[in-house]
Amino acid sequence: MDGKWYQVLLDKVKRSYHDLILVLDYDRLGQTPELRAALADTFSLYDYRGELPLRRFLKEKSGGRALIFKPPEQSYLPYDIEASADVISWQLREVFPKMSLSALKTVPAENYQRIFDAYLKMESSLNMVDAGGTRQLLNKWLAAPAGTGASYGKADAGGPIHSCKDRGDEIEYRCWVLSQQIEELLTHIPVDWRALAPLWGELQYWLCQEKIDMAEPSDLDRRISRQFTDYLLASYPGLFYESYYQRPATVDKVLPFLANRPASKTALLCMDGMSFQEWFCLKQYLAGHGLEKFNEMAVFTLLPTITGVSRRALFCARGKLKELVEEEKGFLQFARQNWPQAVSRRPGMFINIDGWWHKEYLDFNCLGLVYNLMDDLAHSMINVRESKELMQKNLTLQLDKTELGEMLRRLLEEGYRVYLASDHGSVWCRGNGYQAVKWLVEEKAKRALLFPNRLLAADFAAGKDLLAYENTNLLGDKVAVFPAGREMFGKKGETAISHGGIHLEEVIVPFVEVQ
Repeated sequence: MDGKWYQVLLDKVKRSYHDLILVLDYDRLGQTPELRAALADTFSLYDYRGELPLRRFLKEKSGGRALIFKPPEQSYLPYDIEASADVISWQLREVFPKMSLSALKTVPAENYQRIFDAYLKMESSLNMVDAGGTRQLLNKWLAAPAGTGASYGKADAGGPIHSCKDRGDEIEYRCWVLSQQIEELLTHIPVDWRALAPLWGELQYWLCQEKIDMAEPSDLDRRISRQFTDYLLASYPGLFYESYYQRPATVDKVLPFLANRPASKTALLCMDGMSFQEWFCLKQYLAGHGLEKFNEMAVFTLLPTITGVSRRALFCARGKLKELVEEEKGFLQFARQNWPQAVSRRPGMFINIDGWWHKEYLDFNCLGLVYNLMDDLAHSMINVRESKELMQKNLTLQLDKTELGEMLRRLLEEGYRVYLASDHGSVWCRGNGYQAVKWLVEEKAKRALLFPNRLLAADFAAGKDLLAYENTNLLGDKVAVFPAGREMFGKKGETAISHGGIHLEEVIVPFVEVQ
């Protein structure tokens, strides 16, 4: 069969006309000899391992075009080099979109072409194939003599290829697919949490929306909580040094990112308390108002994930607790210093907007807005039963009573680049029997305590299943104390929807351009 397994990856490179291309090589596909050979005639190839060798390579290369492979374990790249390059990503999922990556990665790369030839013959008859089904297919394909042209029909996939109760139920099948994709990402080292968070949010949305009963989410939730906590302890501080040229990694880099986007008018709307589950509610609402095109990204909030910290970081463009000021002061200061369009027409900020269109928004080229709808709903929920189902229903009803869709549409028509952000997410949680004490940063922060020093934090956390978190760059001398999993500081048996802690749903939130 004609066609190379890596053609889809080559096509992404061919669409670029830059002399310097940076490939985020998540699955190390750039190490395969046949793919490197296909690129060698056009590019000088370099495998990134550190800043100084890279600069030496760029200095010594004699003209022509260069392609840099950045493997997944390398998080830092010099800002000036990244800014001058065309950044693209390669993933094995692009080559075999319906198969399990964990199973594929057990096969040597020299077999990819045989697998690809067989895969193309039956791709149209495949649904998403889990790890077990993928291994069955790989065994069949690789057992056949090379070049025999063996054909495999749908029955050859080794029986059912997913465990959904009713294949005719598209939503239930979608939930199964999402859970499989999440399982797959959890096997990666390191886990791409910014890719996983939207999948988890969508899964929670559909489970609440359609009242689907699946056993997997509770197991996944525990795995996610455990692995994500380990990730934060090891890697969270390094996020603040990532370049924001292509996308912001943390909320304090959102405004610097926007300052590098060409626009005569910019509007940033913070949906206070919006996690990815709520974003999918909002996304459905906006689709009903003719807004269906979005550039969706994910960013990390500041710890602790409470309004008094993370929302101020968003609008101050600062990542240190001691440097945070009130949102309006920080936003206006940043806009005047970094947005040229703010000189001709002063920047403006509106906090606690009502979700309706107001013509005075047009008086400002740099517009900051804060809408508390989602955070207010979260804190008002009672009788929470291990999900955000009731909150989601209320949010859907409340959005329909607003003019938010019309407001965003008007801003777009008036020439604004419109962005939606969040300062933190929220989780359903249950009391752990430990009462919050006087050192709380925010009165309603049942998911985080902030102590003035290590001794007080250690004294409170002693003998309890709590995490005392120190980060002098972020918190200074203060020490945050977080409960485990979905617990909160409160009476045993008490339930609520709150925020402040380190669950994935609180820490990684949507950042979206509405187009």
